Amino acid sequence: MNSFFRFRFLFILCAVSLYMRLDSQVVDLCGGTSSAVMDGEYNVMNNIWGNGPGVGSQCLEVGLDGTYFKVSLSTHDDAEVCAYPSIFKGCHWGWCTTKNNPMPVEIQHIESAPFTWIIETDGVDGVWNAAFEAWFNETGTGSDYSGELMIWLDYHGGAGPAGSWRDKVDIGGHTWDVYFANLNWNYIAYKITSPADSVMLDLKDFIHDSAIRGYLLTPWYIANMEAGFEIWRDGEGLTSHFYSADVEEGVDDTDYAPLPFLLTDPRNRRTVDSLIVIFEWNEAVDPNMDPLEYTFRISGPGVDTTLTGLTETSLVFDGTELFQPLSTYMWSVEVTDDIYTTECFTSSTFKTPAVSVELVDSGPQIFSLDQNFPNPFNAQTDIVFALDQGAVIDLSVFNLRGEKLVVLKNGYLHKGRYRVAFDASDLPSGLYTYQLKSENRCIRKRCLYLK
Repeated sequence: MNSFFRFRFLFILCAVSLYMRLDSQVVDLCGGTSSAVMDGEYNVMNNIWGNGPGVGSQCLEVGLDGTYFKVSLSTHDDAEVCAYPSIFKGCHWGWCTTKNNPMPVEIQHIESAPFTWIIETDGVDGVWNAAFEAWFNETGTGSDYSGELMIWLDYHGGAGPAGSWRDKVDIGGHTWDVYFANLNWNYIAYKITSPADSVMLDLKDFIHDSAIRGYLLTPWYIANMEAGFEIWRDGEGLTSHFYSADVEEGVDDTDYAPLPFLLTDPRNRRTVDSLIVIFEWNEAVDPNMDPLEYTFRISGPGVDTTLTGLTETSLVFDGTELFQPLSTYMWSVEVTDDIYTTECFTSSTFKTPAVSVELVDSGPQIFSLDQNFPNPFNAQTDIVFALDQGAVIDLSVFNLRGEKLVVLKNGYLHKGRYRVAFDASDLPSGLYTYQLKSENRCIRKRCLYLK
């Protein structure tokens, strides 16, 4: 904590101590009610979720002149979160505070977002957490949220964030476990490893960490800052003594690098069934939402190729004249936002099939499929076919149930007469169908394999 924050924190502690000794107008909130406090700068909500058998009664004791509230009654007992009594500034699902509310603010224009929260949890039984929370959306209006960032300061009874554990990080003088889930919006949680009842933090530090991970995008807007207690069971006595939150606007010109991404197809070490290969990868995330371009690289026997300036996340690569049978090739993709370049998580390899297509006559032909020879055959036989014009063809072998077993050729060939060796050593003895298909033309023949 820097010296400015330390001084401010000590000042607030003294102010809170004085405040707690003064008389304040106190009201009780029960059910799903709420109340503006501090002349409307904040709003206290007695949130209760659902009406299942484990959802009980809940009441709050609220100080209207400050930001104090206490869970005075809670009879919840459920496996799911039942309630979130809380206090907020900003707009919460379309409901906005009316005084000193700077939100919404675009993430890239947040200079700082300090918040202070002083709570009391000693001796409170049950299953609960004490969590600060901020919501983000893409337009700055409405309640269609794209991101939710939670900061867990205390917890009891095995309560844990949604999603899965991703990392451990040090922010604001504390260590946090990072969780992430996609709940139709990005859910990010920072769970403190050593619970604290008094904190003064800058939300901007957590936003920055989330943006680096691609969980928040800088053109999104912060809609609110809130703090409260998620309750599964009991929770009576949880107290928020003091809460303050603000957003200070400025210019944040941080340029984040695109995040690493995954190659998806062909899967690593897979043997492809065609020399025309479709490569696919996940779309990269750029926290600034800058335009992205991809660079594709492939290398192996007879091939060392780089393709730049790609804007799509797939590529059809015709290796008919390049790839060698039964050979291994490596491919990778990197992405750039014109400032930073990021590689995919890992490169990938694939193997070409054993089948090679041999051109035996390039003269005029008719569209035809010859009987394989020899037939019947043991292990291997030759299939000859002809094309009267260049075309994308599919030459495949099927069982008698019509299930495709082997792709001998799938892709474009020029006109001519071709020979393909069919190796059936991995198949059981029996009768099979092989088929030549091109656009609206199709020829089938049968062959007998005897081991």
